[in-house]
Amino acid sequence: EHKTEMDTKLVKGLVMDHGARHPDMPKKVTDAFILTCNVSLEYEKSEVNSGFFYKSAAEREKLVKAERAFCDDKVQQIIDLKRAVVGDSDKGFVVVNQKGVDPNSLDALAREGIVALRRAKRRNMERIVLACGGTAVNSFDDLKPEHLGHAGLFYEHVLGDDKYSFIEECDNPQSVTILIKGPNKHTITQIKDAVRDGLRAVKKRYR
Repeated sequence: EHKTEMDTKLVKGLVMDHGARHPDMPKKVTDAFILTCNVSLEYEKSEVNSGFFYKSAAEREKLVKAERAFCDDKVQQIIDLKRAVVGDSDKGFVVVNQKGVDPNSLDALAREGIVALRRAKRRNMERIVLACGGTAVNSFDDLKPEHLGHAGLFYEHVLGDDKYSFIEECDNPQSVTILIKGPNKHTITQIKDAVRDGLRAVKKRYR
């Protein structure tokens, strides 16, 4: 819900219904590289019951460091790629991950000026690749600049208690967003129905 129905517009990119999860991450970046991934950046419990036994505090500390290193290595791969493609320029770098990102990983990414979105919906992941280009990756083992998409503008917008992330100014978007705004739910529903009818008519005409 928003001001008037005249604020409805076509976004040549994508609007996602969540934002970055760290207060120090940039709220707006321009000329941004987009990394779309489905890689866990948090410690995960095993699917079966398991346990570790240690004899001393030193052994426990060693185990904790090994667990932490598993995530830190993957985060460092993202940071290395960002430094390679961005260098000393003012270009932005955005990571959209379908899986989780733990607080320590978010801290490390925020220190590098990287925007990270976690637990993105699957349909949004598919649309990001269509809108921005690049390739969605399931592993960082062979991470290359060719996997990155690009957008001219990324910014976060807060409406009420909800955060929205806008990816705009894509070079050749194959997926776009119709952002519908209105003063109440009834108006929004009417606009949605009208847009849906119009799209159906166009689709039938050009079949």
